[in-house]
Formats: sequence, C-alpha cells, structure tokens
Amino acid sequence: MKLFPTPLALAASLLLAACGGGGGSSDTIPAANGSSSSSSSSSSSSSSSSSSSSSSSSSGGNTGSTNISEECRKLATDPNVNWQDSTELDTDQEIVECLSQTLGRAVGYGENALGGYDPNGSSKLVVIKKNQATSVEQQIYDAVSSSAHNWIVFDKFDFAQETEVSMHRVYCDRSSVQSAIEGTQAQCIDYHQWCADKGVAEANCVAEFFNNRLNVSGLPISNADVGSNTTLDGRQSNAYFRFNGFEVDGAQSVILTSLDFRGAGHVEDHALDPDMIRNDGAQDVWIHRNSFDLTGDSAFDVKNAAHNITMSFNRLMDVKRASLHGSSDTETGIENIRTTMHHNAFVTRDAKFEEFSSTARRVPLIRGGRTHAFNNLFMNYRKDVFSARWGAQVLWENNALMVNQEIAGVSLGALGNELARDGYSDDDASNQSSFRAEGTYVWFSDSACNLNEAGSMEITNTWGTVEATGYSVDSVKTEAGQDLVDYVSATAGKYGEMPFNSPLSNDMNYVLGLGKVSCQ
Repeated sequence: MKLFPTPLALAASLLLAACGGGGGSSDTIPAANGSSSSSSSSSSSSSSSSSSSSSSSSSGGNTGSTNISEECRKLATDPNVNWQDSTELDTDQEIVECLSQTLGRAVGYGENALGGYDPNGSSKLVVIKKNQATSVEQQIYDAVSSSAHNWIVFDKFDFAQETEVSMHRVYCDRSSVQSAIEGTQAQCIDYHQWCADKGVAEANCVAEFFNNRLNVSGLPISNADVGSNTTLDGRQSNAYFRFNGFEVDGAQSVILTSLDFRGAGHVEDHALDPDMIRNDGAQDVWIHRNSFDLTGDSAFDVKNAAHNITMSFNRLMDVKRASLHGSSDTETGIENIRTTMHHNAFVTRDAKFEEFSSTARRVPLIRGGRTHAFNNLFMNYRKDVFSARWGAQVLWENNALMVNQEIAGVSLGALGNELARDGYSDDDASNQSSFRAEGTYVWFSDSACNLNEAGSMEITNTWGTVEATGYSVDSVKTEAGQDLVDYVSATAGKYGEMPFNSPLSNDMNYVLGLGKVSCQ
C-alpha cells in the first residue's frame, strides 16, 4: 500500500528553501494494479466529505499552510480581488512572494526554478491589461524578454472572459507577413476578418491562415524569447495562446504555469516550427500545470544542452510530438540534458486514434541525456511512447498506460510490448540507450480511463544501465492504478484542481471524492 502526501507536508518540504517549512501527516489511498478500486474510492469520498468542513484536518479538504496568510490566499484564488487590490499586500515584492508561495516548488531536476521571485527583494509584478497603448501581445513580448525578476500575470477582470492571444500579431507590421497573407496589417491582426474578406469559411479559418498562408520559410514569426528570472503565470485568467508560444533561449530560472496553448492543427514540418514551449540551452525551468491542445508541433522541447527542467501536471490533448529532448544526434551537449516528467496527462482522444496510429509519441524522444518519468498518465498511445538514442537514459516509474478497449484492435500483451521498446539501434554501440521500467502498467480501459478490472500487464522492459537521478521522489510518488489515473485526470492542466505542489491544494482523498473527471 502506498502513501499519498498531504498538501501540508509536501508543500512544507517544497517551499523550505524559499519560504519556510511546516509539517503534516500522510493519508493512505489504496492503489489498484489491475484490480477494482471502487471500494477505496468510495471510502475516500466518505472520509473527505466528513472532514471537508475542517481546514485543519489532514484527511480531507483544504489543509493549506500556516505560512500562507488569508490575504495571500484570497489574492491567489479569488477572481474578485485583482492582483494589485490587496488590502495588506502593498508592494510588488509582497505580491510576488505570495504568488510564489501559493504556486509551490518543482519536484526533481527543475527544483531550483524560482522564476520572477527574487528572495533578495527585487521582484516585479507585471500585469497584462487590455485597452492599453500597446497590444496584449506586445506587453507580453516586452515583459518576457527582460531578465529582470518579472512575475507576469493577466488582469483578472480584463481576462475574465475567454480571450485569444496570438504572438504572431507582434509581427503583423512586417511587409513579408502581409505579403504571405496577401493582406493588410489590420487583416493580419484580426485574421477572422481576413478570412471573411477572402471568402474563407470560419470553420476553416484557423487552418487556412496559420497552416497555409503562414507556412512560409523565412517569415519573422517565431516563438517569443523568454529571459532569465521570469514567470509567466496564467492563474485566474481565461487567456489562451494560439498557434505558437515561447522559447527559453539560454535563460536561467524560468517558470511557465497555468497557460492554455491551442494549436491550429498539426502540420508535419511546418515552416515556422510552431512549438509551444522550446527550451534552448536553458536551465532551471519549471513547466507546470499547462494545457496543450492539438499543437502544431511539440508541447515542450529541450534542445542544445538545456537541463534541469521539470514538466509537471500538464495536460496534452492530441499532441503528436509531445517532447523532443535533443534536436539531432550530433547536437552539442545532449549528454547534459536532465528532465523530470511527472503527473502529466498525455492523451490521444478516441477521435484521433486511427489518424495518429503509430505517430503519437516522443514522450520524450531523448538523445544522450537523462529523463525521469513517474506517475504520468498515457491514454491511447499505440507504439513507442518514448524513443531513447545515443546513450540516453530513461527511468520510467509507476506510470499508467491505457488504451480504450473498444478501439484498440490488439491484445494487451502485444500492446505492452510495443509501448516501451528500443526502437533505435544499430551496430554502433554509441547509439545504444538505457531504459528501466518499475511499477509501470498498461491496461485496457473505457474512453473515460476507467481501468478494466480483468487484469493488467506490467511493463518490465530493461536494457542498458540507468543511473540514479540524484532526486528522491518517494514522498510524492504513488503506485500506478485507478486512483492515480483519477487524480492526474482531475489535476493536470490549467483548469484542473490545484495539485499537491501548492500549499493551497486540497487533500488527495478530497480530490478523488469530488467525483470522476474523464481523461478525455
């Protein structure tokens, strides 16, 4: 039986370096390796319901941290209290410290990422607003480009309604962009108007504009560079990013959290390479609690010796190339790549299962470096979830892999053997990778990720030698099973329940007791 940590105990250990410590007890949730967990889920629900009224209880409800003031809690969670309207938190430093505390800290290789929080007092709060002299996109571009300690948020009131943000608009004054769309700057900024003027149906507008007209090599449109000491925080906003996103290029200490990325539909080898988050030579990066939907290329790439990066509690829907670690076999410094990937939901929806077939993978494709993946959810992957090359080392612990049995068309054994295998090797010994799986299972399930109780197959593939990561995750790791699947489904992504990193998170028993959240 495996213990889930309480938010109080976990947050105390995660925040110790920057914000102080605390203590707490652990709660027990039985996991389900191929067996029914309905009884444990039921008892969890009952337990959490009875204790949810008490904030000090460790068996349910919001346990919180004694280090978080009520005013800070309100600022971080109340949509009616705007970022600079606190009655007690008056300075940028106080507000940013509150946001840093309530976000928590990364687990694993990215643990030193503080982003825009400067413990020495130089933190600056940047609030993105509408109806300003400069556009929303330009405000974001200017703020992320700085290496000052910027913690960037979106005005709660201005972005209370769903709002599209597309960084291509920064480049709409360029003649080459206007030539590509055969339109004006105004039409480029309002591409829906461009579609109307060109007779393009609204249903085809996004694909026609971004994937056809802007699919031209040499256009200046690129991911906005993120400087060191930056946090881009989408909490308490309904802004989403269209088409492409950000590049952390050689920067240090960056946090990208609670952001919503929506692609224009996947196009193989788009001329503009529209990644959503690209880490290029960066270090100490935390990519946390973001949503990615049908992105044009990867969700988060790691290139040019980028290292000490944690990707946690992200939700990836229909992302064919989730994460590339090392852009080529000859890239300098690939042996230095270090990543931790935990509690992410990697989902191919049933509707895309046949179309993506054996192409939905790269979780990650890693060359030379090391990655530690634990407690992730994989839905409807069919072949080669990861690919390890050129001496790369992959440690897979306690992950849950599922395929909807109604559409699978293969046996459980055949499926398990295809999902984790050495798919890249030849006579050159330097090409060989290392892999070890522990406590990782594959199940048939229904479309909502309810595991088939008839059984499971443990993935026991091992080859080469996988060295220790240097980071213990035993305090946050749990067994793969229905409870893990349900917890990740409920917490991963921008709009999920607050995950355990934050001292404001609800107890895990309580989250499970809120009811089933479909993984799709």
